[in-house]
Amino acid sequence: MRRVLKSSLFASVLLLGACAHHYRPPKESLTPLNATPKTVDSLWNSAVDLYNRHKWDKSASAFDRVELEMSPGDRRVLLGRIYLGDLYVREGSSLQAVREYRRLVDEFPTDSLAPEALFRAADAYFKLWRAPDLDPTYGITAQSVDSEVITRYPNTPAATKAQGQLRELENRFATRGYKAAAFYLRLKAYESAILYLKDLVLQYPHAAVAPDALAALIKAYRKLNYAEDLHDTCVYMQRDWGSTPQYRTSCPQTAAAAPADTAHAGKPAGP
Repeated sequence: MRRVLKSSLFASVLLLGACAHHYRPPKESLTPLNATPKTVDSLWNSAVDLYNRHKWDKSASAFDRVELEMSPGDRRVLLGRIYLGDLYVREGSSLQAVREYRRLVDEFPTDSLAPEALFRAADAYFKLWRAPDLDPTYGITAQSVDSEVITRYPNTPAATKAQGQLRELENRFATRGYKAAAFYLRLKAYESAILYLKDLVLQYPHAAVAPDALAALIKAYRKLNYAEDLHDTCVYMQRDWGSTPQYRTSCPQTAAAAPADTAHAGKPAGP
């Protein structure tokens, strides 16, 4: 019994030590020191140096401190929020990072750092959605913020990065839909699988998984003897994915060679 108590006490001490190592006093508890400009420069350089040496906790505390000492017009206040946001991401506090990035954007929307800060907010949400199988709430939020970057700050490097991230998000959402459809296909619940597959192809027509989704859709149509839907899907697949192995193995030769003839005139080719 004494040994168990001793082990428990030892574990508690270790836990408290770990908490103390990562503890930082909240920014609100700090009091400005009315530092001179020279002291502010020194505090700033120290914070940046700690960051570059990967002293994350000390660096975050230093940026919190130096922000209190800076005058409102000091542009390093904005840079400090970028640094702080990045530090929170490294610590695993991504939502706190978003708050720092958003503060910059909300308070200085026309500053040249605002587009990058807004993209980093989107990226923080993106990293929180670790896999397509998980709850997609953070992915949906990342998608929304990426779209905001593109709308508010077009023709910027941040907008270019946001467009790339949107493509990756589309791939994740498409993969999520494809896995759901595959589940129903294994159960031979073809109608349910078709709903997921059609939605996937309509929403994410250029996703990496789209050829596999179309091939699965054709398979489901074939199982249900939906000849017209099968033909239309093959025509659609030929147009956008005709060079893929999935197309060559999924579509009958007659459908692969058939143009969108008068029997389908006026009807958009698609699943």
